Amino acid sequence: MKSSLVFVLFCASLLAQTAPQNPPAQTVTPGTPAPPVVSAPPQAVPPSAPISPDTVVAEVAGKKYTAAEVDQIFALLPPQYQQSVHLQPARALQQIFLFQHLAEEAEKANLDKQAPWKTDLSFQRMTILYQAEINEVKNHTPAPEADQEKLYKDNPDRFKQAKVRVIHLSFSSTPDKPGPDGKKMLSEAEAKAKLEDLRKQILAGADFGKLARENSDDKTSAAKDGEFGSISRNSPYPEPVKAAVLGLKEGDISEPVKQANGFYLIKADSIVIQPFAEVRPQIIEELKQTRFMEWMKELQERFTVKVENPAYFAPRRPPQLQTVR
Repeated sequence: MKSSLVFVLFCASLLAQTAPQNPPAQTVTPGTPAPPVVSAPPQAVPPSAPISPDTVVAEVAGKKYTAAEVDQIFALLPPQYQQSVHLQPARALQQIFLFQHLAEEAEKANLDKQAPWKTDLSFQRMTILYQAEINEVKNHTPAPEADQEKLYKDNPDRFKQAKVRVIHLSFSSTPDKPGPDGKKMLSEAEAKAKLEDLRKQILAGADFGKLARENSDDKTSAAKDGEFGSISRNSPYPEPVKAAVLGLKEGDISEPVKQANGFYLIKADSIVIQPFAEVRPQIIEELKQTRFMEWMKELQERFTVKVENPAYFAPRRPPQLQTVR
């Protein structure tokens, strides 16, 4: 019986060897072999020529192992650790053989049938199979094309994309101190008041691009008349910014939008609905996630617990040792 716990421990040990230099001192439990000290991992060197499967590549405890046999050994590890073992092959093989040997010795001694190891193994198995079933359901939850198209057609506002321009004014909680350019910083109230005044000028007919060039602290967009790019619901911007943008109509200008580093005045130059093909991946993911959550909710409701006797579940004190006289 091969316990997944063996590989969890191995992977933790291997990753510890690839951590930054000067790691904290390890505490070794008495009676257990201490891991050997290993220097910083060497850089992986690609082979100059392909190695045949029957080529001997390692020797462990007097036995030689071919490339094919080592590949089979490394294949026992989870995919995310496959690259790590090639950075430190000797260390990796040593750990695998050590762990497997001790696991086999434990099985010979029937430790897997004794407490607490039997319980631990059972719990580990249940946990891994639980996660396996979760992944299986997630990966195979259907998202029919008809449902994809319906979600897209029924929710056009969710797929809006606005091409915007901005004017950004920074403020400081200590405005008396000069900013990076040596100029006096605005306070929060001053920045908001100035941006509100700029908004009035734009609504009265002033050129947004000209005011952006002259006033915006975002120099990159200011050099392009405030051009900031496109923003959609899935853009990596704070929710208040996306909400302000997607609530605009084409040509509209937002109220000042406060962020940690200042206020933004946003103009929606154009608003379009993203093409179905462009947003289809996120629609599929949303449909699958929604159905997965429905499935999980149904299971949770099925196993809802009603406690009939609360006293039974009250915290219990461990049994007290009797004093022998």
